Amino acid sequence: MPVRQGFLVSWTDSPEEYRPVFEDAADTGFDYVELNMEGAFHRTRIDPTSVRQAATAHGLDITVHLPYRFDMCSPHEHVRDGACRELEAAIDVAVEMGAEKGVIHADSLARPGRIGEEPIREAIRSTVNRMTEYGSERGFEVVTENLKGLVDAAELPRLLADAHPEAKMCLDTGHAFVTGVDGGEQADLLREHGDRISHIHLNDTRIESDDEHLPVGLGRVDFEPLAAALVDTGWTGTCTHEVFTFDYSRVHRGNGKPYFDELLARY
Repeated sequence: MPVRQGFLVSWTDSPEEYRPVFEDAADTGFDYVELNMEGAFHRTRIDPTSVRQAATAHGLDITVHLPYRFDMCSPHEHVRDGACRELEAAIDVAVEMGAEKGVIHADSLARPGRIGEEPIREAIRSTVNRMTEYGSERGFEVVTENLKGLVDAAELPRLLADAHPEAKMCLDTGHAFVTGVDGGEQADLLREHGDRISHIHLNDTRIESDDEHLPVGLGRVDFEPLAAALVDTGWTGTCTHEVFTFDYSRVHRGNGKPYFDELLARY
């Protein structure tokens, strides 16, 4: 099976707005859409049946980015439990929409310099394990994204070693690059842990200090080694073009998907 590609949909306010986006995704060869449940697709704002029907009508699958602006990995148990219950409610709605997987930010507002790293790491493991089990019971895959703190790309092997054996990861190319993990090293991660990395956020950046979420090919990330690793290993996960834009055509004109398709075709 070829690499499945989708793009992130954040900036829509009504079914009338997201249905044309789904149509455009289908017309330009995408396999799925990733819906931002922190944004327009928050569980309190959408009708999951309507979303599922719109995606099905265009032959699209669905993944989601689960909400993230709360302390889901707090070292304070009751804070963490409340955040995890909100995540579980979001997963329930995602399942109603027909989503197959969802991305989480396993992060905390607590600062290691004040409370120490190990209590936060333990809270991260607790949340990842809890969400993995909750999703698995519902036929839904939860994937943990590398960020720019205790769960950066270099930490993924450690987290995988310590986490639930069924826990899966999302490799974010922009986050990895700005934390010092270049395209070649990202490819190495995929070759070594491709059975646990089941989702990739494809985005580019022009600067080393911040991820700009540009289309693939517009920045400094070298995507060729990653494309080679995907093909060489026969990887069959999902790749979301995570571009921050109001104009979704940015991900399928010139750069973005066409450029990534060109790289994949070389191998």
